[in-house]
Amino acid sequence: MNGAEQARDLPRLAVGMVVYDSHYEMPATIADFDGPMVCLTRPTGLAWRSRCVSVRPATEYERRQLRAIARLHAQRQRGIAPA
Repeated sequence: MNGAEQARDLPRLAVGMVVYDSHYEMPATIADFDGPMVCLTRPTGLAWRSRCVSVRPATEYERRQLRAIARLHAQRQRGIAPA
């Protein structure tokens, strides 16, 4: 399979999309693209790059996980939630 065929088989990815990175085994939001790499972020500020082929659109469960992490992080920043 050449690069064009491989790209055609990949799901459409876009900045702002919530995805699951199978290499790091966690959901994240796409911040940017850098060639064959995708730049990912989490609500806690963690950022990393992963290969586009390692990510897929997140399931509803994984999107809920990311929202829960965002809420917990916001609470901790305000000093409400225990560490």
